[in-house]
Amino acid sequence: MATENQDNDKIETAPSLTQRGAARRRLAKVGIGAGVLATLESKSAMASMVCRSPSGSLSNGLAASHYINGKAPLCNGLSPGYWKQSQHAWPVSRDLTFASIFYTVSPGTTCPVRASLYQNGSYYNPGSYFCAKLEDLLSHQDFDKNNVGMHLVAAYLNIQAGKINFIDLTDLQTMWSELQTTGRYSPTAGIYWDNSQVANYLSSIHD
Repeated sequence: MATENQDNDKIETAPSLTQRGAARRRLAKVGIGAGVLATLESKSAMASMVCRSPSGSLSNGLAASHYINGKAPLCNGLSPGYWKQSQHAWPVSRDLTFASIFYTVSPGTTCPVRASLYQNGSYYNPGSYFCAKLEDLLSHQDFDKNNVGMHLVAAYLNIQAGKINFIDLTDLQTMWSELQTTGRYSPTAGIYWDNSQVANYLSSIHD
């Protein structure tokens, strides 16, 4: 598939960032300039810039068009690390497969057998997006370049849980479909994001 040709480094989260520092890092990811950052003090102001649709994230200024029906966007996205913890309730079944939400081509082989216990402390390895459950992708998988699937699943759960409202399931499915078929995603006319840029955007919209 097209994404298998992408050879970008995996995204790593910077350690021990303050809440404000994390917000600034997310802003930098989506192209917000240092001059604008210097004028921002409150978390709500930062959120109004980070929490935008893909096309909206390309603008450097604050504008009414970034709001939804005149209201600031809902920006309470939770991280993959949060959603993968068993004590946290999901808005959908944990048994949902990735392929049931995002179109994925079969690898042409039988999926590995799931078991509650494996020898030598090993864990279930789905081996492909097709064989993975949503929950599998909340931990890094070798086939998941730049953890784009991981952040896609977190964004999906945040939408279903009503944590964010500036992007919807159709947006996520379009991102995934374009990446799979063309190797890039176009958030707006003439602009293209590769696998790592899509992962950067998705990781910027949750803590």
